[in-house]
Amino acid sequence: MADIIDGKPVEEINPEEENLVFHYERGSFRNREDQRTKDFATGKIKMSPGFFKALVSTKGNKIVFFTMLICIGVVVFLGIFRRPETDVVSGIRCEITAFSFAGEVYASLEMENASNKNDNVPVVLEVLLECINYEGAVADKYSENCSYGDSGKQYVRAVFKDYDLKQIRASIRCGENEKILMARIKQR
Repeated sequence: MADIIDGKPVEEINPEEENLVFHYERGSFRNREDQRTKDFATGKIKMSPGFFKALVSTKGNKIVFFTMLICIGVVVFLGIFRRPETDVVSGIRCEITAFSFAGEVYASLEMENASNKNDNVPVVLEVLLECINYEGAVADKYSENCSYGDSGKQYVRAVFKDYDLKQIRASIRCGENEKILMARIKQR
């Protein structure tokens, strides 16, 4: 039984023959394609450039693209390297640290002037240290009002019993300005 393709008979192929040759007419395979595929193959349909090429195709697009990259980089950098245990309250840099040793948790809030200027008058800070356990509940508290002058570093320290405590939260208030610092308790 002979098949007919494009009006020409097709010879049967014997797979045992060694000299098998494939003959075709140039472009004859295009006759069976749909119109959209033909247009794409012949170049009538132009593909839009890729996403990256579109972003850097003009000078304005390049500027916007690189500005976006810089902004994303800054956000990622600050997100990775921001320390939740350090912040500035009314011009005073505060840092909370805590460690556990011999069944007790030692917490320390270090305060020092954030700027090189000596224009800070004595500042009264309300400090509340809270111990948070593994269930997220407040297990113990310590509160103190302290006055910070321009005397270099100043500390607020507290000792708590270690009842499976996970972290220390420090609420520092100066008038209307309030910051909350968190620090994990390091085991020693």
